[in-house]
Amino acid sequence: MHSTSTRSSRVELGIALTLVATVGWGAGDVFARKSMFGASATTVLASMITLTIIALGIVGLFLEGPSAFGAIDLRFLGVVAIMGSLTWVTGNLLYFHGMKRAGVTIAAPILGAAPLAAITLAIVFGGEDPNPWVLLGAVIIVLGIGILMTDRNRALE
Repeated sequence: MHSTSTRSSRVELGIALTLVATVGWGAGDVFARKSMFGASATTVLASMITLTIIALGIVGLFLEGPSAFGAIDLRFLGVVAIMGSLTWVTGNLLYFHGMKRAGVTIAAPILGAAPLAAITLAIVFGGEDPNPWVLLGAVIIVLGIGILMTDRNRALE
């Protein structure tokens, strides 16, 4: 019984943290777009990267001490650098340019389709076999994007 309640507490905490992160990401989109009225998408992203590195360094030192930055395998650093360049840096730069042109209300839901890419890559390269619920979720995402993209009443800038 104890392990079930512990697991339930962990799941509830995980959901709460995810909801807070979702609000943070959503607010970040709004502030990023507002900042791009006075600066380029590249400047906004470079500022975010700098602030993120500083914040992560401080949090890492606070939570784990100097060992947070201990001996790390160079191969690991290479994989992380490639992953960060492809996903976070390039993805955010393209997203910021899209958001600047289409607005948050159009760009954010489209970015919300990222699970489609993850599902596809997991099947093709990871050998995963998604269950029917995952496939249903993917179809719902596609339908949502279709509705968004065919909305004739959306304001185009």
